[in-house]
Amino acid sequence: MTMEETFSPMAAAHRLASASLTGLALKALPEDERPKNLVQAYAVQAALVEKLGEGVAGWKLAGASPRGLRGELPNSPATGILLPSRVVGSGAEIQIPPGRNATMEVEVVFRFGREVLPAEEPFDTSMLDCAMLAVEVVCSRFTDRKSVGQASFVADNIGFHALICGDELQPVTQSTFDDEVGLWRDGERIAVGLQGEDRTKPFLSLGFLWESLGKRGVVMPLGAAVTTGSLTVPADVSGRGDFEARLGNAKVRFSLTSSDSF
Repeated sequence: MTMEETFSPMAAAHRLASASLTGLALKALPEDERPKNLVQAYAVQAALVEKLGEGVAGWKLAGASPRGLRGELPNSPATGILLPSRVVGSGAEIQIPPGRNATMEVEVVFRFGREVLPAEEPFDTSMLDCAMLAVEVVCSRFTDRKSVGQASFVADNIGFHALICGDELQPVTQSTFDDEVGLWRDGERIAVGLQGEDRTKPFLSLGFLWESLGKRGVVMPLGAAVTTGSLTVPADVSGRGDFEARLGNAKVRFSLTSSDSF
């Protein structure tokens, strides 16, 4: 019997779901619950999403810059799942657990205008309803997401906490995504755009997800959202604040709060 056949993702999924709902942070998963590789990690991730009971609003990508896709980063590109209740519009108030930090990344989000089966259809822009400017808020269930290793971080749904979607981007071309980008907090700029091969190319990173979903036979439903990775240097923040991201003339605004009743 192989390691994958003996590993059960349910205990880790239950622990991570509890942490997600209560806001309590974990130092690490117990050794006997901890995924040892990415196959086990994605099994925990899927069980976690099922445990939370919301379904799937779409997918997110991490580490899928051109350098990451070429295998030049310490960790390989990874995928996570967007939870419906945590995909919100511009102007939203995002709560993080008390005493915790969050990481913010300005991204491009694609929304699909029809159901697609990636295993059977190559990607085409005609499948899209729109592209939007967005900010992803990462707030891991671990006190230090970098110390637990990639497998545990993938199991934790790559730290997904919230996605705030703003203005539509027109035209839906790579040149639009190359515009000047940044993130501001209370009027002060806290993140600048990544440069060169460190900056996500949204269509390129979407291709990685397309291949991944195709291999798993996953259906991309009507209205599904895909956030493709950071255009900006990730910004670590804590406490309250009002935020605005800009890409060219497009904007997205939101506020961050911390509550004991999380």
